[in-house]
Amino acid sequence: MRLGYGEAKQDPELRKAFSIGGTPIAPFEEARAVYTPWSEQLSAIEFNGASPDGDDNRNFVEKMVGQLEANGWVRSDGPKVFATYMMSPMVYTKDLPTADGLRRFLLQFDAPGAVLLNCGGLDLLKLSEAESQEVLAPGSPRPVPPQGHDQPLANLRAQDCDDPAFREKMMARLTAGDRTGVTDSMDEASDQERYQSRLRIWLRWKMAGSGKINHQALWDIEEKVAPREAVQMEKDFIAFAGSVVAMDKARKQGDAAAECRAMASLAAAETGKSGGEAARLARINAAFEAEAKRLGIGLD
Repeated sequence: MRLGYGEAKQDPELRKAFSIGGTPIAPFEEARAVYTPWSEQLSAIEFNGASPDGDDNRNFVEKMVGQLEANGWVRSDGPKVFATYMMSPMVYTKDLPTADGLRRFLLQFDAPGAVLLNCGGLDLLKLSEAESQEVLAPGSPRPVPPQGHDQPLANLRAQDCDDPAFREKMMARLTAGDRTGVTDSMDEASDQERYQSRLRIWLRWKMAGSGKINHQALWDIEEKVAPREAVQMEKDFIAFAGSVVAMDKARKQGDAAAECRAMASLAAAETGKSGGEAARLARINAAFEAEAKRLGIGLD
């Protein structure tokens, strides 16, 4: 994967590692490419996995610290630039050569009941943070809605997993980078969430830039229309973590059917999370558009 480039320009073979069915890197069970929220440049890679030590993950943290410091990573006490659900992240930096020259990397990890690790380019992570705060380049265009799928959407279903022939065909498709029929609904929900998120950033940027409304007023609109719900966020995390734990257990036991069912559970959990967030953001964006019209703010 190449930092600073969009998803379409990434190596298709490497992209396979960041999808359901990708080969995990122990002790992680899932890897995800993270893109800047507006310009959609690859900024980091995020790894998630089941807890290696039950409720006590100190061994994971201690081993990571030892390995990082032995390899020249330097502990950083600076501001955290990853927007994650880490509770007490350990943060390290190191300058590394890349195809685009020397780049300073930032790595952070935590183990709050699961193992979480993010690593990316510090410059791109700062860009990501700026974009999330509605700092966009002059003339940035309104986001374009994602194109719909031509075929009926489907996700991997738990009831399909007891058929060995189905599992073999599914894994062959995933290995080849074809997720059709496995994560269709999840991918569309993710696309919609990303679109609504980019639109929210753009609307806030345009409206605040007009001078007719300030950031606090925009936040007040969000809180009134569709505030984040801590209970729902916790449910989403539990659903994700439970699927990851089940997948890890099934792989260790060599139970292909159970692993397939855990993958189906993960796809369903991620579909629900992204779909719910996309709907929440859509309500906020509709409220922003209505307020812009009331204030006479042009959104062309």
